[in-house]
Amino acid sequence: MPARPTTSPRAALLVAGVALFTDLFVYGVAIPVLPLLPAVVGAGPSATGFLFASYAVAMVVVTPLAGRAVDRFGTRGPLMAGLVGLAVAVLLFTAGGPFWLLLVARTAQGAAGGLAWVASMALIAAVTPLERRGQAFGVAMSAVSVGLLVGPPVAGVLVAAFGPAAPFVVAAALAVVDGVLRLVLVRATPPSDDDVAGPTALVRVPGTVSIVGAVVVGAALLSATEPVLPLQLTSRFGLDAAGVGLVFAVAVLTSILANLVVGRWTATTSPRVLIGAGAAAGALSLAVVGLVDDVWAVSAGMGLLGVATALVFVPATVLIGEQGARAVPPTLGGAYALFNLAYAGGIALGPIVAGSAVEGMGFGSALLLVAAATLAGGLAALVRLPGATPPTALDQAR
Repeated sequence: MPARPTTSPRAALLVAGVALFTDLFVYGVAIPVLPLLPAVVGAGPSATGFLFASYAVAMVVVTPLAGRAVDRFGTRGPLMAGLVGLAVAVLLFTAGGPFWLLLVARTAQGAAGGLAWVASMALIAAVTPLERRGQAFGVAMSAVSVGLLVGPPVAGVLVAAFGPAAPFVVAAALAVVDGVLRLVLVRATPPSDDDVAGPTALVRVPGTVSIVGAVVVGAALLSATEPVLPLQLTSRFGLDAAGVGLVFAVAVLTSILANLVVGRWTATTSPRVLIGAGAAAGALSLAVVGLVDDVWAVSAGMGLLGVATALVFVPATVLIGEQGARAVPPTLGGAYALFNLAYAGGIALGPIVAGSAVEGMGFGSALLLVAAATLAGGLAALVRLPGATPPTALDQAR
């Protein structure tokens, strides 16, 4: 009896990359559009923060369940279920309100994202040899940055030309392409049998909690501006959705460029120095965004914010992989799962804190508060942060 066909490593990487790109494209599309919708403006900054955080809250809830589903049924089912959730989300977004319907859509988007992230990473792990798995994960994660970079400016241009529903119509078309790839290329794929430990195995490794704290701080940095800055840009500087999208694109672009530079620095510079510098730069950037009265200065602050997130995330990504090698048994998949959970926690915390603070004390004072909290959290994460492991020692651990 011939063996059942399995998904090829290249097909797995293509499916995972497109799935993650689509998820972050829809996430980026929402940044300049949702805060300016009448239903969201009428709900106030606190409710807007909760709306943005609902994506991450749903992702945190769904991620462990998605992991169990992948272990039991393989990757194909969760990938298709995530596609259904994404389709529901983008269709509901096109309605533009009322607020509760947008909240349902954002929650469905987060649930779909949780399924897509877990199943995509598990698919790569299941069919890619261990020695090439880290490189494949890196390529897939680059699709995340590209999706987040493209989403805000594309959404702004489409809103200006065709109205607020247009970006989500384009997102629906992209989801169709994504769905065809998932349906055609993904075979019934059992979970990886050489990377069986989960995130809890990493928590027992000394220093992991500090890395998780750093990731939460980095994710909260950028997400804190998402529900509150767009309305400020329109009311104070007269920007339309296209202008708002470009301001946020500055942060993502500088983050992508800084990733390349910081990636080289990780081999020679202590992660404590890099993450500490990232927390300080993030606090400064939020203070600039909150206090200046010039749109170019705000854009410069957002550019610095992108650099700050790179200084935090790049060494944290390296460290979490090394923690996976130190775990018993070693686990690369569990390391990425824990990283994703920490990231989702940060993008849930940032909007909630920022939205509530803006409603209570105004935009500038609120961002100063978030900046101080970010700096304090980043410095606290340095206390037990592990140092980088030399490559030879890391190889022996693996």
